[in-house]
Amino acid sequence: MKKTLIIAVAIAGLCAVAARAQDAKTTLDTAAAALGATNLKTIEFSGRGSDFMFGQAYDGSNPWPRFNLPTYSMTIDYTIPAMRDDRRRQQAENPPRGGGFQPLVGELRQIWVLSGNYAWDVVGQNTVPAAAERDLRTAVDGRLAQIWMTPHGFIKAAIANRATAKTETVRGAKKTVISFTAPNKAKFEGLLNEQSLVEMITTRFDNPVLGDIAFEAVFRDYKDFNGVKFPARIVQRSGGYPVLDVIITDVKQNIPAAFDVPASIRQAAAPAEQPIVPEKLSDGVWGLPGGARSVAIEFRDYIAVVDGPENEARSIAVIDAIKKVIPNKPIRYVINTHSHFDHAGGLRAYAAEGATVITYAGNVSYYEQVWANPRTINPDRLARSGGKPVFEGLVGNRTLTDGSRELVIYHYGNMHNAGMLMAYLPKEKILIEADSYTPPANSNEAPGGLSFLVRFYDSLERLSLDVEQIVPIHGRVVTFDEVRRAVETYGKNQLWTR
Repeated sequence: MKKTLIIAVAIAGLCAVAARAQDAKTTLDTAAAALGATNLKTIEFSGRGSDFMFGQAYDGSNPWPRFNLPTYSMTIDYTIPAMRDDRRRQQAENPPRGGGFQPLVGELRQIWVLSGNYAWDVVGQNTVPAAAERDLRTAVDGRLAQIWMTPHGFIKAAIANRATAKTETVRGAKKTVISFTAPNKAKFEGLLNEQSLVEMITTRFDNPVLGDIAFEAVFRDYKDFNGVKFPARIVQRSGGYPVLDVIITDVKQNIPAAFDVPASIRQAAAPAEQPIVPEKLSDGVWGLPGGARSVAIEFRDYIAVVDGPENEARSIAVIDAIKKVIPNKPIRYVINTHSHFDHAGGLRAYAAEGATVITYAGNVSYYEQVWANPRTINPDRLARSGGKPVFEGLVGNRTLTDGSRELVIYHYGNMHNAGMLMAYLPKEKILIEADSYTPPANSNEAPGGLSFLVRFYDSLERLSLDVEQIVPIHGRVVTFDEVRRAVETYGKNQLWTR
């Protein structure tokens, strides 16, 4: 009798699973029919609106900087899968507060493509392998998510990946919740309304600064475009703020769309991990080059490091390299030049080493808040250790000294970021800065961000600093004379002065 009961329970469980699967299939088939997705192979939707630069806010209380999109077009082939995002970007904010290569002069066209497991960008007449997304997902994962986070792509992916369906009350209204895990292990959840139309899609991933974050797409004002239901407005948010807000004015279905992978992309070798080779800037002062530079300064009993950029892996490699050229001394301080994510993504690795994070006083509450976010998707060293980070908020200036070496940290701020810090070594006449002067490849060309450069130069003049060498976090080391010439030659060309 006991054996019979166990078998009956097992059969009942299997039947319940089968019923739920059938319910999900029925729900998804209904949604596909409502959207006009059943026989949809390709789609092109276009319009206008705004996009926003993730991780580049003016300060911790501001949204990501906004840019105008006079034209925006997305073409998708759901069968490959493949996509082509073609947008024209213009400066929107005046004054241009925050990063994202502001201020833009004229118009910037950006074309991002995915076909299967290949991702590339079109720059003028050239195709180049795509770099990582701003949020540090791979380009392939980020662009696949853009396909699955369209209403039709979501339903197709849900059908293909054995989605589950359940009914929940969301903000007082009954919604159908569809959940599935994509082949790349990313999890997606969508809400269907009473008309079986997709209202919102959410996925989650980890970020070095924010921890586990939600990336969501919200769809409003569905219209019928020749038999395909499509939202007239799409808003995407990441890290709590919009990253895309577009009005859709045209939708074309089952159009011819070519996504042939260029030979140069198919044959491109995977980028090799570049070893970090410290560069000696002066006795006891070392640059750790890469996409963004860190600078290590040796004191009698400890080390101070300027900037922990990019991510934990990068900072761990930098820390290892520092310990080889400056052995047997702890890293006591890491100096955060500003809160943009390309300069803050590796700070937590230093905090895990026991270093105090010196940052602009206005950043402390922001870091305490976002560093307290859950980090379950990809726990870093600090999360695994359970340690508590130590912050020191800087107002005005702060001097580190051992009686022989002196490092002076100044807050100067500009439109790029409210909390800009620079570090000055008076004896060596070296100044370390970020994003106020990023040297062009050719010293005879105009640098970007002239308004930031002029403010930076004015700060140096006001402080009467005797500088011979500028060490940028991005770009080559230059003389102060080159900075002066750039200001004298191009400073009057700046478009924003506030």
